[in-house]
Amino acid sequence: MILGINEGIDAAVVLCRNGRIIFALQEERLNGQKGYIGFPVQAVAYCSRAFSLHAGNVSHVCFSNLHSPPNETRADLLGYYARSLSPWYEGLAAGDVRGVTRLISSCIPTSAESALTKWRLERRSVGQNKIVEHKLANLGLDGVPIQRYHHHSNHAASAYYGLRKNGEAPHLVFTSDGGGDDACSHVYLAQGESLRLIASTPSGHSLGNLYACTTYLMGMRPHEHEYKLMGLAPYCKVGQADVVKKRFSTYLDLDPRNPLCFKRMIPERTSMILPRLATDFSCVRFDALAAGLQDFTEELLLRWISSAIEQTGVKNILVAGGVFMNVKANKRIAEFPAVEFFEVFPSCGDETLPFGAVWQCHVQNGGISTEIKFDGMCLGPEATLDVAEAKRRYAERVQIEHVEDPEAKIAELLAVGHVVARCTGPMEFGARGLGNRSILADPSHPQVVGTINRLIKRRDFWMPFAPAILEEKADDYVRIPESLRHGKSLCSMMHAFDTTARRQELIAGVHPADGTARAQIVRQHDNPRFHSLITHFGRLTGRWAILNTSFNLHGSPMVMGLCDAIDVLLASDLQYLVADHYLVTKRTMTQRDS
Repeated sequence: MILGINEGIDAAVVLCRNGRIIFALQEERLNGQKGYIGFPVQAVAYCSRAFSLHAGNVSHVCFSNLHSPPNETRADLLGYYARSLSPWYEGLAAGDVRGVTRLISSCIPTSAESALTKWRLERRSVGQNKIVEHKLANLGLDGVPIQRYHHHSNHAASAYYGLRKNGEAPHLVFTSDGGGDDACSHVYLAQGESLRLIASTPSGHSLGNLYACTTYLMGMRPHEHEYKLMGLAPYCKVGQADVVKKRFSTYLDLDPRNPLCFKRMIPERTSMILPRLATDFSCVRFDALAAGLQDFTEELLLRWISSAIEQTGVKNILVAGGVFMNVKANKRIAEFPAVEFFEVFPSCGDETLPFGAVWQCHVQNGGISTEIKFDGMCLGPEATLDVAEAKRRYAERVQIEHVEDPEAKIAELLAVGHVVARCTGPMEFGARGLGNRSILADPSHPQVVGTINRLIKRRDFWMPFAPAILEEKADDYVRIPESLRHGKSLCSMMHAFDTTARRQELIAGVHPADGTARAQIVRQHDNPRFHSLITHFGRLTGRWAILNTSFNLHGSPMVMGLCDAIDVLLASDLQYLVADHYLVTKRTMTQRDS
């Protein structure tokens, strides 16, 4: 077996056996800290216990970066943005020498900047590597060979080995994010067993930085709330965002000498652009700022991909990295006439880096790529792993009763207007609730958005939820581009679609400003029980879609087992929870007294 570890933002662990991912778990699900940054101690320990891992049955431990990231927290990350927003002289007066040094170094020429960054990373990694080895030893993995792979090669490998059309056809693989291992984007030409790097953009020329810094400028959390800007953009009136888009185009563009790379047009690194943004957009409406950034992002990505297609003639496109969590940009790429086949790796932020790491390790150590199997993102612990503990702990507060056909029961509750939490089967890995850890409702009633927000989610008013639609009925509700029809990512909420005339049947999952939907297409072979649930609902109502949002309290990670699920039930105004074959409801005061 091969163990993959991401020790940076959204720390996670992945376990691979003979090319197949058999388990994946994020640290946040165990420690309750959403988007946890650091070594995933609890996730590795959980995986080790569940699969009895030791030096004798683990061939390699793979890390998702060449150099371990610095020890920092989410608060440290936000502090970095706060410091970078202040003018250098204010930072110096406040004693922030490190921040001032970073700002000054961000303005030196790119080649010298890269050399300085490489020296700093190598110097830091000596101590960090020893810490990592000590942590592995404490977890019973002392002596297991350690493999490290480049951050962006892991993004690329996840998309190529997990989602490629087939092993014979050539593919272009694009990665883009805020930065990792001193790069912010790569382009690969991939075929057979090989991924050949054909273009690399160094850190400091990052589209992801622009989106993250603008997110912070608008009072939201970078590396978490970028999707809120994407959702806000369609509310802007046509034409009002043009000036903003034009301004962003003066910050970053394709390199005229090599249009497969990005090049900043400003002296400072893109990660240090906040003071410029604050000045340039000080009196710009919030929706125009979001729309201008979104338009700029979509068009720059399309030009980038188009340039690579023109140079290579390859029209099978695979993407990964945090920038491609943007489902509206993915929609534009999927609809681009030059693209014949398009896939996005599910939840393609840093949490999925270990997927690429273990698959690279598998191929490089004698495995063949055709052995690699990607069966979707439901890869975590089972829902009822702690059912005995839940029955003991909550006996006086909830009523737990056995249900013979839980999918039919949920459908019945949804059909009469109830909101139902579902905690069933293996937990999803990544950012999306895909039916196993989900809050479900009838999407034909627009007021259900307010109901779910009142009960539990507290989501921003402009953000719609997502519909989950049966694959067999998908064309009745959404327009799926031909480039997506034969891929795997349709089931992972990584795409937005235009809706059809039947959009009223899923109106609560449709964006009110542009009529698009971030739909999950549910296939019978991917998730049979969730498919069965929607089928039951369709037979009752004639509507073959349900509303789906992740099962968690606002600001907290998704629930893992039954105890987590009951905690959320009791802390919210939800009435119904179905966990595998159990229906859980709150006891009334009379029931408690009796």
